[in-house]
Amino acid sequence: MNKWPRTIPYDLRCRLETLLEYRDAPSIQTQWGTILEWLEHHGVTPPDHALPVEPELKGPVGHS
Repeated sequence: MNKWPRTIPYDLRCRLETLLEYRDAPSIQTQWGTILEWLEHHGVTPPDHALPVEPELKGPVGHS
């Protein structure tokens, strides 16, 4: 498989459902890591255009 899937493939769905069974809900980053691992494992190439990204935070991060 070299193209982005249009639906959630069964094996990826199972991995994501397993994450949801954890006592503590998985973070967005954990979910994305699972998806990224799946894409890389199946050799799915990213689209030819740039994907939107969240802007970087400026200034101190955390409690002051």
